[in-house]
Amino acid sequence: SEKTLVETNLNKILSNSFMELSQSIEEKNALINYSELPTINGIHFQIQQLFTNLLSNSLKYSKEDISPIINISYTEIIAKTEAILKEKSSKKYYKIIFSDNGIGFEQEYADKIFLLFNRLHGKTEYQGTGVGLAICQKIAENHKGYIFAESQPNEGATFFIYFPVPLSNTTKA
Repeated sequence: SEKTLVETNLNKILSNSFMELSQSIEEKNALINYSELPTINGIHFQIQQLFTNLLSNSLKYSKEDISPIINISYTEIIAKTEAILKEKSSKKYYKIIFSDNGIGFEQEYADKIFLLFNRLHGKTEYQGTGVGLAICQKIAENHKGYIFAESQPNEGATFFIYFPVPLSNTTKA
């Protein structure tokens, strides 16, 4: 649905996602390292869904005998310096990075994982519907942003989310 973008503190959103997944985080004995995140213009419940889906996947696709380690950080970038964005502009983005030490996947599937109902693993192996990452991509697009994934089997997965830096923040160093 069409919603207005409002000032959205990503730290509060992340905290809500931690609360939502607290039982799973505790059960898996997960360690989550994160730095202070920026404020963007966003739709609260959508960003909440995005963060929760990414964290949930990191927990779900963790290795059996190893506690999940999830790292969350961000940096500010200029579009033309990030080849994957295929933009030649000087537009600024916050690049938010979610990485884990889970089971990972073959890089050749990095685009396919965002397709609706697409699953890399059998239904009996891991629960889920195959819509989580498709929703994440739609949310990124709704915010004039992007999402990409990088991974190797047994090396974990890294998700890169790009959100436009609000114009009021672009003058800050």
